[in-house]
Order: sequence, then structure tokens, then C-alpha cells
Amino acid sequence: MASLGTRDALTLVERDTAESRRGFSGAHAGDNPVVVEQRDQSRGRASRIVIIDRRQLVGRCLAASLSEADRQTSFEVFADIESWKRQTPFVAASVVVLCRPDGNLTETEWTEITRELAFLQGEAGAPPVAVISDGENLDQIVRIIKLGVKGYIPTTTSVDIALQALQLVQAGGVYIPAECLLPLLANIKVDEPVEAGDDDIFSPRQLCVARALRKGTPNKIIAYELNMCESTVKVHVRNIMKKLKAKNRTEVAYLTNKYFLREDSSLASVKAPAA
Repeated sequence: MASLGTRDALTLVERDTAESRRGFSGAHAGDNPVVVEQRDQSRGRASRIVIIDRRQLVGRCLAASLSEADRQTSFEVFADIESWKRQTPFVAASVVVLCRPDGNLTETEWTEITRELAFLQGEAGAPPVAVISDGENLDQIVRIIKLGVKGYIPTTTSVDIALQALQLVQAGGVYIPAECLLPLLANIKVDEPVEAGDDDIFSPRQLCVARALRKGTPNKIIAYELNMCESTVKVHVRNIMKKLKAKNRTEVAYLTNKYFLREDSSLASVKAPAA
């Protein structure tokens, strides 16, 4: 759906579909499907997106907006799936877009959309389906995706993002707007790492050793300043690294930084125990 360097002709073709009514009960006799078509003359046949919207004015406005932004793709508007299926000659779609104006679908509407999807998906080589709706309810979105829909596009979406979403669906991907997933992400609990500031994470001696490590003090000097054997300092360093899951002394200094900043006043009163 890339933009063209040369301007293509915009063709509005209205075709009378006065054939007898059959198939879905929602089909409308005498509907006039509209083709808003932009062809790339240098590449041959354009991609074809079929928009199913019983509100013809709204459907035409949607097709015109998408066509203005994407001059390589034709956008055909039909009142229902049956009107599209009985066009002569029939031309397959790259993507079928079902427009559901109601934000919260009733059970009757769920039955209708389930039947429409079953009809579309029951044929070999069936095109992927996207839904455009006023609703942004996460439960409804998940339910629709489970029916096999590959894209859910709220009407609050910009034209550019809608085009990219349809492009993703056409390529075999699935599109759900990130803002609709925020309520779900808010309920996901993530285990917080153990902070070095927990009261019982270090012993008084280990606190003193950790403070010295933050200053880059060698083990030998730490042993002298804290009046302990160098081997004891090494044991404390190993235990500190284990508790912090640190790989080296540099990581120890980094991981204990916040702790010492918060607890500086209390740590100032901690003195090295007598040997």
C-alpha cells in the first residue's frame, strides 16, 4: 500500500445489483455497490479491499478517505456480503472489512457476525477479515479475534494507522490497537526484584564491606579498616554477590547504590564490630 509517484485516476463506479435477493437475510435488493479505485498503471492490477457497510454514505466516506491516502488500492463498498459475492464478474478481495457501527454488540449482532465470518471462511483461499467498530471493549475484541478476525480497528483510529493495520492483515498478521490492551496489561503482576534496601538482606559486617566495595576499596584495605582477616572479607564479598545476583564487584557497587543513598543516615551510625 505504498504511495505512488504519479497521480492515478480516481474512478467511481456505481453498479446496479437488482438481482433477486438470496443468501443472508441481511442482504438488500437494489443496493448500489461503489468502487473507489486507484490503479498503479506501472504494476498492473491494484490490491482490492472490500468494505461491507450497510450505511452506504458512511461506507463511501471511509472508502474515499482510504483511497485518498493509498492510490495503489481499490476500495469497493457493498451493503452486505451477498451483494459482493454476486457481482459479475466476481473479483476476489485482498481483505474484507466488516463495519459494525455499534460499540457493544448485542447477541443478535453476534449471531450475524458469526454467520458472516463462517460464510467468508468456509471457502478455499478466503481473504482475511478485519472489523471496524466504535467499541474499544477488550472482552469484545478478544471474542471477535477468537472468531478468526485478523484485525480490529476502532473508529477513533487515524486513516494512516488504519491503512497500516489493513496492510498488516493482508500480509498475514493480526492487528489489535495497543491502547485497547492497556487494561489487560494493568492486571498483569510482575515479580519485583529484591532490592538491596531490605532490612534483613545484609548483616552489619556485610553492610560495611558493601559500602567499601562501592568506593572501589581492595580486599586488603577493607580487612585493615574493618579489623578482620582478608579471607573473611572474601567470604563476605562472595555472600554479597550471591544475594544481589551480581557477577562482579562493579555490579555490587551499582546494585547497592540506591540502598546506601536511602539509608545513608542510618548506616552512618553502623560501626564495624570488634574482631
